[in-house]
Amino acid sequence: MYPYPIFYQNPPVDEVTSISAPTISSKAVVGTDSMIIGNITICDDVFVGFKNLLRADSGYPYYVGPYTNIQDYVLMHVHPGREHVEINDQKWGVFLEGANSILHHAAVHGPLFIGKNTFVGQHANIYDAVIGRNCVIMHGATVTNGVSIADNRFVAPGQVIWRQEDADNLPPVPDEHKHLNEKIVDHYYRLGKSYARHTGLAF
Repeated sequence: MYPYPIFYQNPPVDEVTSISAPTISSKAVVGTDSMIIGNITICDDVFVGFKNLLRADSGYPYYVGPYTNIQDYVLMHVHPGREHVEINDQKWGVFLEGANSILHHAAVHGPLFIGKNTFVGQHANIYDAVIGRNCVIMHGATVTNGVSIADNRFVAPGQVIWRQEDADNLPPVPDEHKHLNEKIVDHYYRLGKSYARHTGLAF
């Protein structure tokens, strides 16, 4: 009755010679018209909404940790070739540690690490960064150029962080936003389970 999400193997190219299919937990929920390509691990209780593109066809694999929500029209890709982040002696193009919120129209582009309980707002643009745990990256922000952001830091709406000195000077997350991500993670966990139980709109 409804269109399904699309899961594909990646095509081989010089940068990625092996062919891999996504690994998607039976406890995850993926909405219609989302496309997941290549060596991507989707863990338990992840919610991937509608019309997202997660494309591991140009570099190292991706990991989407438990309880993460990827909302709608999100793009996930990686710089071609050998650039990566390294977690427990394994190389990854994109690594979302878990309980992350990636809001509508965000671009999360590797090499990239995002720590647990970090929020990425609408239309945020992240390309080549290490972002700590419990951070809030607000709507329309840009984080790029290999910067590393410490735990518990706040990037304001529309702010551009591309020099390490700017990343080092970021303020702590304000009190009014400290529990923002936890509430969104809880909502999308429950929403995903309800989609799976009551509709044909999710895998």
